[in-house]
Amino acid sequence: MRHFRLNFALLLTTVATAAALAVWLFSTGRWPLGIFALLLLCFAVLSLVSLTKKLIRLMSTFVSALEMNDVTMQFNIGEDDRELHRMSQSMNSIIELYRSNTRQLETGKLYYDRILRIMTHEMRNSITPVIAIADDIEKHPEKYDGDNLKEAISVIRSQSEGIKHFLDAYYEMTHIPVPEKTRVDAIAFFNRIKAMARIEAANRSLPENVCGFIVARDMTLDIDTALMTQALINLIRNALDAVAAVENPSVNVVVSSSDGQPYISIEDNGPGLSPEIAENLFQPFLSTKAGGSGVGLYLSRQIVRQHEGDLRLTSSRHGAIATIILPAESSR
Repeated sequence: MRHFRLNFALLLTTVATAAALAVWLFSTGRWPLGIFALLLLCFAVLSLVSLTKKLIRLMSTFVSALEMNDVTMQFNIGEDDRELHRMSQSMNSIIELYRSNTRQLETGKLYYDRILRIMTHEMRNSITPVIAIADDIEKHPEKYDGDNLKEAISVIRSQSEGIKHFLDAYYEMTHIPVPEKTRVDAIAFFNRIKAMARIEAANRSLPENVCGFIVARDMTLDIDTALMTQALINLIRNALDAVAAVENPSVNVVVSSSDGQPYISIEDNGPGLSPEIAENLFQPFLSTKAGGSGVGLYLSRQIVRQHEGDLRLTSSRHGAIATIILPAESSR
């Protein structure tokens, strides 16, 4: 038999029947047949115990594996019993899910430990001068008048703004809303991005037409326009910063589709990515720009991932290229 429940029910029925039959046979003096019924009863009881122990052993091993955090355990009950085999496969799925969740928790703990260290370091560096100035004012108030007082207030204000800037960046990084997607025309959407890119170029004293746009016709995007605008402007700002010191600066934005899957590439002719930068591209609070918060790339990738897509940043032949890959129309 290949079904646990059917085996169990038949054995239980056999035990009850054999026991009743043995009692009746012995009570009527039919000893040979009574002994046969008793042997049948013993066989059925042993088979029932064996089957029950098999189930208990499987469940006990499974619970022990979870209790001991043993995520390497694999259950492989042969297909001689379909139901136990199906149960063992389900247990393997649970173990795999447990393994995945444990790995995510460990990764998250390492991530947040690192963020906490960075936050502690940044906050300590920003607050130390404020404490030192406050302590000196308390001990030597006569020193602080005129220019000295203005300088002290300026330092306190600058350091306080630095703390606020850092905390604002952290808040923005940890409070990305869930995308509210709508279907938009790609050309109309990127016309707005183009207008914003001109402003960003002017702020860096770059030519208005430094950003070129090529957008496929009759193309639509299922996106949260506000969030995707934020992600794209972050990437365009990075590209403009990269070409700020280049003799003939150029940033090219190409929007295309392959088999219904949208691709958005932002390529610049800047210095490209050094190996040191490439290793930590999406690490928050790590910035190579003076005054940068170090969360722009991280935010952009998180926004794209919340759209079920991906963001990649690599060196190209002439500089660097950021590529956004969104889900294909068939899966959206």
